[in-house]
Amino acid sequence: MELSQQVTTVTAPAQQGLITQFQYNLSVDTLTSIQTFICMLGLITNIINIKTFLAMRAFDDGVTLTFLLLSVSDLFVCFVSTYICVSAFLISQESRWLSKLNSPKSIIHQEQLNGPFFPVEPTYIGIFGHNMFQIFNLITILLTIYLAVARCLCVMYPLKFRNIITVRKTLLVSTIFFLTSLGIRLPLITHSGILLKFDPRINATRYRLWVHPNRETIKDVLWISVDSPVCVGAQVTLSVCIVFMVKVLRAAVKFRLKASVTNNSKLDSNKSNEKLSTKETRIVKQLVLVSTIFIICNTPKILTFLAATIEPGFDLGGRYQNFYQVSVSATVLFDTLNSSVNMFVYYFYNSKFKSIFNNKSETTGSH
Repeated sequence: MELSQQVTTVTAPAQQGLITQFQYNLSVDTLTSIQTFICMLGLITNIINIKTFLAMRAFDDGVTLTFLLLSVSDLFVCFVSTYICVSAFLISQESRWLSKLNSPKSIIHQEQLNGPFFPVEPTYIGIFGHNMFQIFNLITILLTIYLAVARCLCVMYPLKFRNIITVRKTLLVSTIFFLTSLGIRLPLITHSGILLKFDPRINATRYRLWVHPNRETIKDVLWISVDSPVCVGAQVTLSVCIVFMVKVLRAAVKFRLKASVTNNSKLDSNKSNEKLSTKETRIVKQLVLVSTIFIICNTPKILTFLAATIEPGFDLGGRYQNFYQVSVSATVLFDTLNSSVNMFVYYFYNSKFKSIFNNKSETTGSH
């Protein structure tokens, strides 16, 4: 395979733009610290989610199974995000060491050039982690859309679409989502790697990042055809679903109030079949909150895409590279947050989830 030049955009940017190297390091360190805490929270909450949904016999119900698979995807998002935190720390540390070596005020001795550098260039670790992160994050996005759209149809047309989310259909759709997400990122993963080569910056041989000359083209194509449309489309789709589900909720509340006043039992019994039950109302509220959290956490990514579209220098190797990388770090943090807090929504808006969780907690405490 043909190899291109070594890539060192993270550790030695040509131009700093709006953010200096010191400000970049400080920003990344701060975001990484926050992200590490969120990752730990997400790992714990999603493990709890998975155990609880399994106890709820998830494979007997399509909706519960979808929540289980969403929790599994969120768990992998948080796990890979932890990996990214480690790579960001390594990149930041090496960046500081390189800055000291390149400082005109310091007197560099030959033996210092062989100082505490990593045997594998941290940039590759970070790029590989981001590719894996995007695979599972895309699965989370697609499952969230699937769940919201399906439940939106169920509450809008309960007689026609009451059983739209079946176990078999959920397993089939989830498999398609996984294969699609993996297939989309596979070209980027296979068009980069590591190669044992001399690194003049540290005067030593180590495994360094290489990229195929076509990788940037592939990345641009994916950004235009997949990343941007999915990101914006998810935002629009979930927003529309939220609006419709809120309208249905309000209509259900008005109907119950009217039914309690008129006390027409025959009319009530006929219409009540077309209205939301208390259980369905909680499910709708749960989905509305999950979708709202996603929209909030997805907004920084939308803004990053928009900035990159307007300003060509807002990219790796561009004039505003440091600012771009801080923005990317922020989007990863918010994506991780989205995959870490759903347990609290499930606990307060799913009575069965809450009951099983409390019972398990009491059992554990008694032992």
